[in-house]
Order: sequence, then C-alpha cells, then structure tokens
Amino acid sequence: MKFSFSLPLAANISRRDDSDSADVPLQCSGYNLVLADTGHISHVMLEERDEDDELAALYAEAVSKARASAPKGAHIGAVLGSEDCSAEEYDCGAFEAAVFDYLEKMTILRDEGAELILLHGCSRLWQMRAGVIAAVQAEIPVFVTVNADEDGKSENEIDYIAALITLQSLGASAFGIRSTDGIGELPELLEIALPHAEIPLIAVADLSSLDKDSLKKLAYSGASVFINTAPDKDGAAAERLLSCQNIFDPESEKDSYAAAVESEVFFLPDNIELSQPIECDYSMSDELIDMDDENINSICIVLHSSDDVSLLAVNSNMSRLPVTVHASDATTLEAALRYFTGRLIVDSRCPIERRELEALCARYGGIVY
Repeated sequence: MKFSFSLPLAANISRRDDSDSADVPLQCSGYNLVLADTGHISHVMLEERDEDDELAALYAEAVSKARASAPKGAHIGAVLGSEDCSAEEYDCGAFEAAVFDYLEKMTILRDEGAELILLHGCSRLWQMRAGVIAAVQAEIPVFVTVNADEDGKSENEIDYIAALITLQSLGASAFGIRSTDGIGELPELLEIALPHAEIPLIAVADLSSLDKDSLKKLAYSGASVFINTAPDKDGAAAERLLSCQNIFDPESEKDSYAAAVESEVFFLPDNIELSQPIECDYSMSDELIDMDDENINSICIVLHSSDDVSLLAVNSNMSRLPVTVHASDATTLEAALRYFTGRLIVDSRCPIERRELEALCARYGGIVY
C-alpha cells in the first residue's frame, strides 16, 4: 500500500520506562507516530516460554500500550524483525515460510489497530522482500529499514540503493537508512538515495541527541520520516523534527530504471544487450560469474520449470550483471519474479499474453524489456 500519512512524520517506540512501574508505558509526547514495542515478540521466544498461543494477546497488549502513550491524533504502528524467518540458507521454501510468518503477524497487528508495520533488523534482502509481499497481501503499509556503512553496504553486503530500488518496486511504503558509521554519514547516504526514491526516505537514529541544525540537515538531505531509537520523554526532538521542511516530492522525476541483486544495483541504458540464452543447471553459478567478461549488459536466463526457478533463486547473487529472464509460461514467470532476490528484467518476447506479463511485472516490480 502506498504512503498516505502527512509528512514530515516523527516516530518513537513505546517502551516500558525502566525507572517507573513496569505497567506504566513511556510517554511519547509530541510524536505523530508511535510504534508498539513488538519487535521482540516472536514464535521462537514464545516456544521457549511454552506460550506459543499467546502471540495475539501480547500484540494486543503492546498496541494498547502504544496507544496509551501516544499524543491525541497520533498514528499507531508496530515493529517486526526477522527472528522467525532467519533460515541459514535461502531457497523458495524458506521464502514462503517467511511470507506466511509475516502475514500472520501483520494480520493480527492490523486487526488490533496498527496502521503500519516497521520492518526493522532484517539481515537479508529476501527477508525484506517477504515482508513487503506479506504487507501488500495484508493491505497494511510497510516501512523497511536497512543498515548501511559509509559505502552504502550492510554487514552482509546488502547495497542500500539496490534494496531501495527492489523494495519500492515491490510495494514498500517508505524506506529507512540507519548508518553504522555514526550519525555523520547519514545525510550523505540520504542525499545519494533521494534521486532514486519513489517513496519517502526514513532517517533512523538516536535523534534525541541531535541539535536543531543536525536534525534540519537530515531533512534537507531527503528524510521526511524520522524514527527515534532512544527515549524522548519531553518530545523536544519530535517538536524540532515536525517543524522541518519536507523536500520529498513524489511527482518529481526519479532515476529508478534499474535492476538489482542483493549486493548491487544496475542502472539500465536505453538499449540492453542480452547474452546468449543460458539454461539453468547446477553449474550455472560458474557461468554467471564468467559472463562478467562478456561484451553484454544483461544476462538472459531461460526458465522452463519450477526447478529452473529454484536454481535461479539460489544463484541470484552470483552475477555482477543484471538478469533478464525468458519464461516459457506465466506460472514460471511469476515464480521467478517472486523468488528472485532483487529486481528482474523480463523479456517481452516470452510466450505469455502481454497483458498478463505486464500485470505480473507490476505486481512484483519487474521491468519489461
């Protein structure tokens, strides 16, 4: 679902105040978005406590506390992480399990009154994609955040621009950046992302520690949503943030014609030179690596079946060129678009009715060429 809240938006997480009674929630004075402290609640945690049937009750309690701590008229959201979908190796089964888990949680939180989901702390792009697909199905807006160092990479080598391009094309409502090299790197990361952003950008930081000029710099660099990671009882940071000018213009021209894999984004020329078609087999990873030396700017992979899709999915990050797929039927194409960890190009010459092909690409963010 597309973003529908007024900007700028300043968010804080409603947590218990350790200095007070455990039953008194932290007040989030001044904020116009309060996030329920649900990120730590998972099936893994509940199984350890032998309370697996308490998920809905704990979510309801957390959302209620967020609502009690929120100023009048503030929006209520909830936080989800990736603890229940942290498979050691990626495959199509792991992806579907993650979508199912997110969909269950998002549906409960939506029904309890959460207006949006913050997907925070995912270590892999496929987990983020699973969360966005689940949110679209649950019909609830989702904000996704990534960590990035000064080079724009996470500790698992996720490129933050590749993540932005992928997730916004899939239906994310806003995209957030948390600098791992300190707050000083965040404005530059935002400035680089802004020309490519079709959705609002989020600055994630300890905003309570920043002065007015530093907060304004984040806004002038492109942030129009601000998520505070530290307590701000008196709402001073929120007051300063909500007075910042919003420079995000959803109608401006965006440089987002790009394909992506987890570790790299590929801004595409008008003319794409495809490789000779590659068939999927268990040695395709070597072939994808060797293609880096060819005089082409996209690798063409032919898909005949779900087995081919599975091989493509697990080898998606072996290429350092954008991937174009030629699928033999609509079912195979949909699976490829769903499971590829990034953003695919789709060969318009696939033997699929053009309207159906374009509809599938629109649903999963594919680029028709």
